Amino acid sequence: MTKDLFKYIAIVMTSIAAAGCNPDGNEPEDQDDPPFTLKVYDISSVSATVEVEPLDQESAYYMDILSDKDYSQTVKYGFDDYMAWLLESLSEQNGKSTEEIVEMISSYGNDGFISTTLKPESKYYAVAVGIDEEGMTTTEVVAQEFTTLAIEESANKLDITVSGITASSATVSVTATNNDPYIVAIEPTSAIEGMSDSELTDYIIQSNLAWGGLEQMTYNGNMDIEHLGKAGWEYEVIAFGYTNGLTTTDVLRHRLNMEDGGDPSACTFEFTHDFDSFNMYLEAVPSDNSVVYVGNVISTSDLESLTEIEGSREDALKANLEMLIEEMIEDCGSRARVIDLISLMGPLDYSLKFEPETEYRQWVVAVDQNGNPVADFICSEPFMSPAEVMSDASLTLKEYTWYNGTELAELYPDKFKNAKGYAVVDMTVEASEASENWWSYVALEDLTDRSREVIIKNLLNAPTEACLTRQLVVAYWGVNTIMGIAQDAEGTYGPLLLEVVELTKDGAADASDFQM
Repeated sequence: MTKDLFKYIAIVMTSIAAAGCNPDGNEPEDQDDPPFTLKVYDISSVSATVEVEPLDQESAYYMDILSDKDYSQTVKYGFDDYMAWLLESLSEQNGKSTEEIVEMISSYGNDGFISTTLKPESKYYAVAVGIDEEGMTTTEVVAQEFTTLAIEESANKLDITVSGITASSATVSVTATNNDPYIVAIEPTSAIEGMSDSELTDYIIQSNLAWGGLEQMTYNGNMDIEHLGKAGWEYEVIAFGYTNGLTTTDVLRHRLNMEDGGDPSACTFEFTHDFDSFNMYLEAVPSDNSVVYVGNVISTSDLESLTEIEGSREDALKANLEMLIEEMIEDCGSRARVIDLISLMGPLDYSLKFEPETEYRQWVVAVDQNGNPVADFICSEPFMSPAEVMSDASLTLKEYTWYNGTELAELYPDKFKNAKGYAVVDMTVEASEASENWWSYVALEDLTDRSREVIIKNLLNAPTEACLTRQLVVAYWGVNTIMGIAQDAEGTYGPLLLEVVELTKDGAADASDFQM
């Protein structure tokens, strides 16, 4: 089990009204009782849910699921040895200090998690153990053994038929002999060429699992779907039984060849553009909606530089197309998948961040399934982006201080229970008379090298409220940035508030001085 890293901590205390200030009055722990109660349930072949109830509701602990082999090693060599290895591994993976990793993996009070990456018919141990600020154990390890279930193969027999094929669409039908769940995926042949059945199912599952797409691709019983394909492209329809992360039937494949589209060389385009505070909104409309193409925008200065390097404008735009593809391969995994994502038929609408007072050109080019141009590039007339507009609305940081969250939790357990191991920033801001709305928050790291647009988006997405004058924000120890922005009645933003602060435990104010 690993916990996600965030640029800021999603724990905000916006209510400044007086609250009870009595220290925690828990009775001493019964030393005969185990420090944790574990509950493991909803066990499948690949998943399990774990809930942990600590005897000490205020102290940090670590919880996880370990394989039988890993758990046996902790018994042999001690759990501190395992924790040292874990902290070093997570520190290298995330580029964080040991102290930051400990904060990431620490739990307080009743907590739980769901693991979905277990192996079928395998023994595991859910574990919980108290840890200190260095990640070393402070209690005995409490473990609950469990075994995942076997894979349940399905007797479902699937059959695929394809009808109504045109240059842009086809009807894909799947018949099933029972109501067991199965997945249907339609992939360009270029993206899955040479894959075995097991490699193919793993590719489909992993490609869609992270963003929740598997649920949309899972069916029961007979089904029909309308596939919107691309003219002249070859696809494969893939169907296989799927339950709890595992395939439960043989893999079925069916080739689908779309009809050819129009003549790419005869296709023309109309271009339009518009701007708001941060983005330019671009449109390219083809004269033939059956031509497959890719479109983008380039600044005139970049186009001139590439033309000088490549020798001609056509070769410069080819180089720009390849740059676009290469930039996306790392995220998408393959060239074929990138081409599938960026090519289209019909009108193209997209938005991009622009540099103020810069000349741009849109470009489009018809491509084949491998992303190779099959006609000349077409460029729009050059157009100029507007100058940046800045409002008089502004935000001033009046004062701030910070406290040790662990100390505040001892004094005010109800208010600061989730602040243990962190800093708590108490800050006050003041908005100018022109300000209609404003936002402020604390973000991890020095943000002074980030773009204005990125910082504003972070502020609008931060777990805080608009128009607060004072707020308490739980933050990481180390370098942070207090950030803020104000907006006038017309919706135009003013200058950024950015103040880089280093939150150290030595510099923290005395918790006894804190006032609600």
